[in-house]
Amino acid sequence: MSQTATASRTPAPPEAGQVVQVRGAIWAVTEVEAQGLPRSSADDGRPLLEHVVTLQSLDEDRMGEELRVVWELEVGNSVVPDRGLPETISADDFDDPDTLGAFVDAVRWGAVTSADPKAFQSPFRSGATLEPYQLEPLRRALAAPRTNLLLADDVGLGKTIEAGLVIEELLLRHRARSVIIVCPPSLALKWRDEMREKFGLDFVIVDSARMAADRRTYGLAANPLRLHPRIIVSMAWLPGVRAQRLLREVLAETDSSGSARRYAFDVLVVDEAHHVAPAAPSAAGGGRGYAVDSQRTRALRRLADKCEHRLFLSATPHNGYTESFSALLEMIDPRRFARGASIDSTALEEVTVRRLKSQITDKDFRSRRVEVLPYEPSGDEERAYAELDSLLRSSGRAQGRRNLDIAALLLKKRFLSSPWAFAQTLEGYLSPTLPAGDPDWYGDDVDDAYDDYYTEVMGSGQSDEEEGLIAQPELDTLLATRGSDPLSAATREQLEDLAQWARGYQSRPDSRLEALVSMLDAVCRPDGRTWTNERVVVFTEYADTLDWIVSVLRQQGYGERLAVIRGSTSADEREDIRARFNADPAEEDMRVLVATDAAGEGIDLQTYCHRLVNFDVPFNPSRLEQRVGRIDRYGQRETPTIFYLAPVASGEGLYAGHQDFLGRLAEKIATETRDLGAVNPLIDEQITTRFLGRSLRKAPTRGRDEKAIDSALAGSGRLNQQLTALARGYEQTKAAMHLTPQAGRRVVDEALTMTHQPPLEEVGSELTDASVFAVPDLARSWEDAVTGLDTRLQPGRLRPVTFDEEAGRVPGIVHVHLGHPLMRKSTRILRANLFSPHSEVSRVTAVVLPGLEHSCAASMSRLVLVGRGGLRLHEQVFVTGVRLRGHRIAEDTLHAVLDRSLDPGSYRLAGPEVRRHLAALWNDGGHLRTRLVEETARRAQSLQAGVHQSLDERCQADLDRVRGIFAAFRANLTDSLTHLRAQEREQQAMLDLWSGEQRQQRARDIRAMEDRLEDLAGEETREEAAVRSRYEDVRPYVSSVALVLAVTEEDAETWGRQS
Repeated sequence: MSQTATASRTPAPPEAGQVVQVRGAIWAVTEVEAQGLPRSSADDGRPLLEHVVTLQSLDEDRMGEELRVVWELEVGNSVVPDRGLPETISADDFDDPDTLGAFVDAVRWGAVTSADPKAFQSPFRSGATLEPYQLEPLRRALAAPRTNLLLADDVGLGKTIEAGLVIEELLLRHRARSVIIVCPPSLALKWRDEMREKFGLDFVIVDSARMAADRRTYGLAANPLRLHPRIIVSMAWLPGVRAQRLLREVLAETDSSGSARRYAFDVLVVDEAHHVAPAAPSAAGGGRGYAVDSQRTRALRRLADKCEHRLFLSATPHNGYTESFSALLEMIDPRRFARGASIDSTALEEVTVRRLKSQITDKDFRSRRVEVLPYEPSGDEERAYAELDSLLRSSGRAQGRRNLDIAALLLKKRFLSSPWAFAQTLEGYLSPTLPAGDPDWYGDDVDDAYDDYYTEVMGSGQSDEEEGLIAQPELDTLLATRGSDPLSAATREQLEDLAQWARGYQSRPDSRLEALVSMLDAVCRPDGRTWTNERVVVFTEYADTLDWIVSVLRQQGYGERLAVIRGSTSADEREDIRARFNADPAEEDMRVLVATDAAGEGIDLQTYCHRLVNFDVPFNPSRLEQRVGRIDRYGQRETPTIFYLAPVASGEGLYAGHQDFLGRLAEKIATETRDLGAVNPLIDEQITTRFLGRSLRKAPTRGRDEKAIDSALAGSGRLNQQLTALARGYEQTKAAMHLTPQAGRRVVDEALTMTHQPPLEEVGSELTDASVFAVPDLARSWEDAVTGLDTRLQPGRLRPVTFDEEAGRVPGIVHVHLGHPLMRKSTRILRANLFSPHSEVSRVTAVVLPGLEHSCAASMSRLVLVGRGGLRLHEQVFVTGVRLRGHRIAEDTLHAVLDRSLDPGSYRLAGPEVRRHLAALWNDGGHLRTRLVEETARRAQSLQAGVHQSLDERCQADLDRVRGIFAAFRANLTDSLTHLRAQEREQQAMLDLWSGEQRQQRARDIRAMEDRLEDLAGEETREEAAVRSRYEDVRPYVSSVALVLAVTEEDAETWGRQS
């Protein structure tokens, strides 16, 4: 008996196309397969087949998730009955219009289409203050079958927000499920916090600590790159042995013949992407060599090859050397670019989004101002520098060198930064405990050694991040050169005297630091006692110089007002300092931030600061521009003012002359409007000529490739018309979605009420006229929804919230946008309840509308189109309606009726007599229901036909684009190979001077181009097949959302009298 009962309780397997409830969620059935072997009769009394059911999520929040289950083994699963329009209506079951309105908005806001590339979704799910120009990358991303973009906007224009919009849109459209962000170590926390705060997206930072935690939770074989769908990794961690082992496991799955996965990750984002390009090519016999891939470049390329959509972010992507830039472009889009090949200017324009602040005229970006901090060098500073120069030159002559060498330049650079940095360097150089230099360090060609080390350690190839080591790469280089002894002509006594002079400045300012202190006093405490609300950030290249500046400022009374960021500052501490520096000065005492270039990337300091001092000048222009970008960025309300120190015109001393040269260099870079990649080699040439007496090498000639790069990175002037159209579309879509502050609050309050939580409490704010609310203490199930409402400075204290976009820009008030965790949870609760077999609403309401011409029945329905593999292609909420007496109604009229019927203040509640009359009318033979069902089916069919046509057009456009891309790439590869082979014949003597590693890299690049050319036809066929499969086997799912019976005042009065 029990066996028979068990069998009878087994739910019948569903059919493809039905909607089911499994594991508490609503799914569409896309495929049902009977198992080949019957279940054991020993278990069931009689053999039964099991069914593997493939499901596609119909919840917007599940991001297109797929699930495969054995139907008979699931617990609590059921086929959801077709919840169309109700068969009958009871006069007592009408919903409150305000309540039903919240459910309708929750469904309306969850509808996402992939059919229309111009219908943006992510801007409405973003808490960022969006500007129209930030929508351009999103427009480009959606216009292509695959997203491959270089976001190269000017520093401070909001590339992180632009990338977030693209990520969110791809997730919403179900074109992506997994995302990996690769960034410098110092920016991982910033990315995690911004993605959550601005887009409601949770990312996991994968590092050694996360690996250990996942192994404790999931077992020793746990791989965090597979466990978490959205992850952030450091570009310093990625090339490591442990990271590569984890990555190999994930990449191997895509290579498996039994796997349907083509990509390890759907979206790859690389921030500060210039770090992963090969370094500038080293010299070869006085000419330029060939850029060789670094370990970081190779690691990133392996990852990029297995990612479908790729976004690379950098304001300074070009280091001035073409093959280095082409290697970066190949990682962005290997269907258009190949390392070492010529750069197709049209393709480059298509993948590059580059705007300068000066081109965005309607946003009132303030042009930066460059000012001089004058100082008068002391006599002993001039004498010490002249002594150093004399010793270096006499040592060089004694060793048969006509010019100063790299070690001399390193020593001078430290001296020009600060006497204390010079003292520390000289002591390290003199220390007998440090290892001796390598006498063979120069190798066979001294000039090449100079060039390589200058470029890599000091010039345009140096890292934009100071690593925070006690001995920086420069000191390592200096120690390596001790075998040739750049100070061999100096007696130990002379060097000790120089070191003693420099040590004399311990905790004592020199002329430059005195000028800085005077400037800080004038800005921060002009009367010497009272602190103003002004803030200043001071940058220096060296940790030793930073320590010296800080020790002097503390003596001057800046102790409590001072903060420091260096390479060894932890990520959490950096974020705390950033939060304090950006807090209101009336509430936070910090006034001065002193930082090395470890703070040159990713820390936004513009909220209450518009003054930046370059205490010294790095030789890398990109590094200097990154510094300036900390305050010269979107949101800056004052004129960004950049200070550099320069000696007053008094005498022609060598020290003053070199400092003046560096000051003019800083001014030139700070006001440069061209792409810095074109400037880098010129700066290298000028510096080495000035300090070493000769140019290490001439800047490369500007050929066709360089001109294409210059054009793409000059920024687009064709902005205004596009931006106007994008802005207009944004506002129109917002209105069509019924996205109002009142509607937002209604949805959240309804979800709180449904889950037995206290409602939001209106508290207001003196800073805005919009409604502002306090979030009450909520149950643990709502914990994730309020995470992030507190701040680093006040943990545990929830900030007030608003549903008004403008009020959300007020500091201290959080905008609850569609992507905010609080709104995501609320809409998820309402949607799940509405489509549940046990819904708490009847989905029917009745209202009396003043001014309505005809009483009518309006039905809101949801159309979902699902393609092959469960890919949701389109979702739309549509309205149909009929007059209670007569014909159907125009769509525009219906939308107006629906909005008025569900918005408080626009309607009167239908009384009991009217509700009884409407119920009787609906139940009377089902004629009214039949007319509405027929009208809904007709409208759904019409919409589906229109969407099918759009999808067909989109498919054809995607195919045409793919063919065009491959045709252009085929022609470019052919031409490039012809050119490279001719170059090999004509310039063999020059190529013979290259190092073995350079020749091998060039050979690898040529071989890779040849292989690509041979396989290109097959690659094109596979790409076309992938595009077609996206639009095949489209199936519709239609479900009723709500029924609104709207009554004229005349009918309401008549029916009231009849009762």
